[in-house]
Amino acid sequence: MKTTKVTKTKSRVVVWTSILAAAAFSASADQPTAGSGPEKDYTGTVTTVDLKGNTLEAKSFLFGKKFNLGPGCTYSFLDNINGTEAGLHSGEKVTVTYQNADGVLVAAHIQQDPMRYEGRVKAIDPIAHTVTVHEEGLGMDKKFQFADGCTVTLRGDKSGGLNDIQPGNYVALVYETPAGLPTVQRISQTSEKFTGTLTAIDMDERTVKAKSLFAEKKFNLGDNCVIVANGRSDGRLSDLKPDDRLVFTYDEINGVNVVDRIAPTVEPANTVATTQPQTGN
Repeated sequence: MKTTKVTKTKSRVVVWTSILAAAAFSASADQPTAGSGPEKDYTGTVTTVDLKGNTLEAKSFLFGKKFNLGPGCTYSFLDNINGTEAGLHSGEKVTVTYQNADGVLVAAHIQQDPMRYEGRVKAIDPIAHTVTVHEEGLGMDKKFQFADGCTVTLRGDKSGGLNDIQPGNYVALVYETPAGLPTVQRISQTSEKFTGTLTAIDMDERTVKAKSLFAEKKFNLGDNCVIVANGRSDGRLSDLKPDDRLVFTYDEINGVNVVDRIAPTVEPANTVATTQPQTGN
């Protein structure tokens, strides 16, 4: 009988040991790989690219990070959403999606983020290949270098050259900062917008005046100016009323504001577009 009790006790120990071992194995299988973590995003400007060493360094406003580029990393650039690591270069602003594996930052996806600037051309130097743009909201000037092969888009989505950009043009820039120098990759002529309260209408001269908190402007209506009124985009000048809150889309030509669209600050959802706006009074 004594021998039988010892045998049963040993059997129970073996069984419980097997159960505990299986539970421990199952728990460990459910745990993530040691040192790995969830994906995170980091946005900064590329400072160094080492394609031989498969690394990239980027710096944000406060600090920088170094990322490892594995064969599974994907790339998306402004001009190529299915790019390769060859499209990486210093000066690009990027968002890196990565994992931290025991302190090693491994990139999974890198997306280029456009850096934009809008304002009126104050000066352009074709010899130095530079343009100075005044941003009215901040009241400051910023100087840019044109990149080789800079893309120029004129109004109406027409292709152009740097000679087509003149002082007084309102432009939108997409740029990078290689070596810390803002360098224009794309420049587009665009129209400016002014939001204000309508203060005067001259039916004969086809002009209107509007006032915002800080400025007052006079606008000349172009022949094809679109007026959005009463939920339709074929409105007439007579549809506008003093004290209306409006958005004016216009170009400044030699000091004259030529407006091509006038619309309420909040447009009705059922606004009907027309291809041939009426321009009579």
